Amino acid sequence: MKAKFFFVVFLIFSYSLTAQQSAKEAPQHTEQKTITIDTSKLPVITSLQSFIKNEDGTYQKNDMLYQYQKLIENNNKALMAGKEVQQIFFLYKNTEGFTFQGLAARTTINQETLATLNSIAEAQTDIKDKVFILPTVKSGIFIPKNRGTNSLEILLQENYSIKSLTKNTLYYIIDGKEFYLFVDQRLNPTERAYFLDSSLRLPLNNDSFWISSEFGLRKNPFSGEMKNHNGIDMAAEEGTPVYAIKDGDVYSCIENDSTFGNYIVLRHDLGKMTSTYAHLSKITVKQYQSVKKGDIIGYVGQTGMATGPHLHFEIRVGGKALDPREKLDLEQ
Repeated sequence: MKAKFFFVVFLIFSYSLTAQQSAKEAPQHTEQKTITIDTSKLPVITSLQSFIKNEDGTYQKNDMLYQYQKLIENNNKALMAGKEVQQIFFLYKNTEGFTFQGLAARTTINQETLATLNSIAEAQTDIKDKVFILPTVKSGIFIPKNRGTNSLEILLQENYSIKSLTKNTLYYIIDGKEFYLFVDQRLNPTERAYFLDSSLRLPLNNDSFWISSEFGLRKNPFSGEMKNHNGIDMAAEEGTPVYAIKDGDVYSCIENDSTFGNYIVLRHDLGKMTSTYAHLSKITVKQYQSVKKGDIIGYVGQTGMATGPHLHFEIRVGGKALDPREKLDLEQ
């Protein structure tokens, strides 16, 4: 146990030297404390159980977990006293089947801290066998310096762009990815609502449609050209109700478009995500109107360039079209 304790103390000392060296090598960040982390050199927590079962059936104390918990406790006391925290990181692979909420509870780290450090956009994300970087500060938000890779990161980057960086803002380079850490910060109500309730409902009831055209490159049924199809086509009877997949507002309502016919674009998450519903027979909402997930916004039709009644449905994040199958619970 002593050997493992001194190993963790050595890691803390090594991180301190790395931070000093990185600050010298990165003058563009002289106002921030810069810490470079190579995750291949982090201590590994193999289990989040307090005791580990040996091959002979006996149990032993989980010393690495104990050291991790002790560092969290010391950092919590330091924050309460207004002192500087000693932040180091551990690795953990979720082979024990924790949900994201369960992992946060077991580690005592706030969900937003774990999520922003590990690029988790939604609390419902399946994290089985995912490798996590575990911080030793309970509360804080990691903001990527460069463009975010998911909708939560993009939302946070915009919301934090007005915040001034100070000498107390920590600057991390973790496996080459750059982060700013705002210690002891929490998600605001809008960000938290998005993170906790980011699940999407289907735009049509599950038993009312079939997928007639997938996302991606396809032959245009009118011109015969190979073109990108930026959504999916959901064939259904004309007049089938169309639902908002998530809370949002009506960005636009267009009628008699030559391609999409009657269509609606909804904005979600302060505009970071949009959903499009095309070829409608009827639109039942107005521009700028707020909608809730599950509200009827129109009805299936075949207006515009359509060979039969169907809903052309798109999802975009940061302006980029995504395959709706990645976001929707489609059984087909």
